[in-house]
Amino acid sequence: MRSSAGHGESEHYPGRALLGVEPALAAALLAFNVYYLRRQHPGVLSGKLSDLAINFLLPVFLVAAAEWLLALGGVVGARVKPRVGRRGILIACAASATYFTLLKTWPAFTSVHRALLSYLDMPFGGGRTFRNLADPTDLLTLVSTPLAARYLLRCLTPRGARPPTSE
Repeated sequence: MRSSAGHGESEHYPGRALLGVEPALAAALLAFNVYYLRRQHPGVLSGKLSDLAINFLLPVFLVAAAEWLLALGGVVGARVKPRVGRRGILIACAASATYFTLLKTWPAFTSVHRALLSYLDMPFGGGRTFRNLADPTDLLTLVSTPLAARYLLRCLTPRGARPPTSE
C-alpha cells in the first residue's frame, strides 16, 4: 500500500507523518471509541480499541515532535536536519511501548500517569478525573506499535529508496 503521508514522495517536512491517512484513521477510531462506543456500548472491545489507536499514534507523534525540535534547532543555528532516521523511529516505538507497558503493569506508574493527565487538563477542563487501570491484558494492543514503525519507515522514505539511517 502506498504511503498517503504527504504530497510528493521526495518532499519532507517536520511532522509530515502525522498528516497521513493512517494516523487520521487511528485518531478517528480513538475519538469514536471515547465519545461514543465506551459510553453507549462499554465492554472489552471498547476498552481495547483506544489502546490500539494510542499504540499507533504515540510513536507517530513522538517522531513528529522530534522532527519539530530538530527543525527548531536548525532555526537557532544548529547544524541538524529536521528528519528522524530509522534509529529515531525505533527509539520512538520502543519509548512508546515501554511507557504503555509500565502504564498497564505497574499500578504506581498508572497513578502517576492519571495525575499527570489531570494536571495537563487543568487549563482545558478544570482537572477532570481520568480513569486508567493497570490491565496486563491491554498489552495485546501493542501489536499496533510495529504497524506504526512500518508506517513511519514507509512514509519517511522516498519511493524506491532504502529507509533513512540514523543521524
